[in-house]
Amino acid sequence: MRHKKLKLSAVLLLGLGLSSIQAQTMYVKESNGTQTAYPLNSIRKMTFSGGDATIYKTDNSTGGYALNELRYLIFTDITGIGEQPMRPGYANLIAYPNPVADELNIDLTDATGNGTVSILSLDGRLKHKQKTKGTGIATINLSHLPQGVYICRYSNASEIKTVKIIKK
Repeated sequence: MRHKKLKLSAVLLLGLGLSSIQAQTMYVKESNGTQTAYPLNSIRKMTFSGGDATIYKTDNSTGGYALNELRYLIFTDITGIGEQPMRPGYANLIAYPNPVADELNIDLTDATGNGTVSILSLDGRLKHKQKTKGTGIATINLSHLPQGVYICRYSNASEIKTVKIIKK
């Protein structure tokens, strides 16, 4: 069951388009703690078959993973790291667990001032709104939402941060 959810998550991320999340690197983290990084320009294709994920690289090498042994696949943008200080609103929002069942935690340790967390459907409809103090970890109850992909947005007077979340 877990590998089906991971497979669905990866397919959704790929289906939504890697360019839309501006990813530069894909990280695969296994249950044993081993993490492998794949620059996206080195990936030719990914397949999911028989409970396994296979990553085909442009140098004709492959990486194979049993989906039930994976903790997660994550795509991240590493451009600009170390080149310039992060400006407000530049960093993405950190939300976990993702996929979420009922309670979503939002890391606001770098936020400044009071703000609002909004959960939006992919068509832009507001599904949930909650005021926050803008510091520490905010917990959002999403048990009332149906399964699907949503946008979680934190905003205050000086910044807006977003992340895609999956409600299981």
